[in-house]
Amino acid sequence: MCNRNGQATIMAVLRALIERADYESMTSRPGWEALIQATGTSRTTVARVLRLLAAWGLIGRVASGRQAKYAAAGPDGERINEAAVYVLCTPSPLALVNKVGTPPALGGSHLKEKKLTHTRAQEKNSHTDVATPRLIPKGAASGAPAAQVPWRPELLWPLHRTTKRQIQRVAAASEIRYRSFPLRCMTPKDVASSCRDFFLAGWTVADVLHALDWRPDGTLWPHSGAPDTKNPWRMRGWLRHRLNTWRTEAGEPLRSRDQQAAARAAALRREQEANRRRILERQAERAARLDVDDSPAKVTALAKIRAMFDMDKRQRAARRKAEQPS
Repeated sequence: MCNRNGQATIMAVLRALIERADYESMTSRPGWEALIQATGTSRTTVARVLRLLAAWGLIGRVASGRQAKYAAAGPDGERINEAAVYVLCTPSPLALVNKVGTPPALGGSHLKEKKLTHTRAQEKNSHTDVATPRLIPKGAASGAPAAQVPWRPELLWPLHRTTKRQIQRVAAASEIRYRSFPLRCMTPKDVASSCRDFFLAGWTVADVLHALDWRPDGTLWPHSGAPDTKNPWRMRGWLRHRLNTWRTEAGEPLRSRDQQAAARAAALRREQEANRRRILERQAERAARLDVDDSPAKVTALAKIRAMFDMDKRQRAARRKAEQPS
C-alpha cells in the first residue's frame, strides 16, 4: 500500500476515525459501513488498512465488534450489532505502551447520563489484531542522532545467510544487536559499520555471534569482559576488539565457523567421490581379468561381493581410528 491510491485509502480511513472520535476518551466507533463508504473500497481493503495502522502504533483496538445475538440487551430490550472501538494513539519515541486501558463506553446501558448511540455493524466478525512488532531500544550511531521510527518493525535476517548489499548488512547487524544484549546501546548501522569487512568476507550472523563468545583457538571469552555501560563508543571498541582476534597478521578476516564447516564438508564429499571412483576402477579391472567363459551375472555378482568387502574393511578401519585416544 505504498502507491498513491494506497496512501489515499490510508488517509481516508484515518480521516473517518478522527471525524467520529470522542476526544475525551480518544476512542472512535465508525463501524464497517462508514469506513467502506468513506474510502470507497471493500471491507477487505479497510481491514488491511486497520491492521497496518495498528502495526504502526497509530490506533489500538479496545473492543472488537459483535453480532446482535451475542450483545447485551439495551434499556429498550433490543439487541443490536456493536461496532468495534478503536483508540487513537500518538506515537512516542520514548517508549511503547504495552497495555491500553479500556475507555468508558459511549452509549452503554450502564451510563444513564449518556444517550444510547449504538452503531450498526455488519454480521461478520472483524479481523483479529496483528502481533506487536519486535522493537529494540535505540542508541546513538557514530555520533549521529538515532532517528529510527519507533513503530517500524525491525529488520530480520537468517542466522546462516551471507549478505550482498548494504541493506542486508544492516538487517544482519540488527539481528546481531537483538541477540547480543550488550550491543543494544548501538544502532544497527553502527554494528554494521563495525562488522562490514567480516560481512564482505562471507561471515554470517551466527559467525559474528560465535566470534563474540569464542577465540579462534577454541577457548571461551570471559562473559564478564563486556563493559557495563550504555555508551555506544565503548561498546564499539569492545566489539572491534573481539573481532580483531579473528584477523590475520595482515588484517584480513579469518575463515569463520560456517566457512570452516563448509570446507570440511566439501573435503569429505571430494574424498567420498574419489573412493567411489577407485572402487569402480577396481571393479572394472577385476571384471576384465575374469575368464571370458564366465557369465555376465557371475561377473556382476563377484564385483558386488568385492565392493561389499572393501566397504566393510574401510568402516572397520574408520572405527578403529575413532576409538584411538587423541
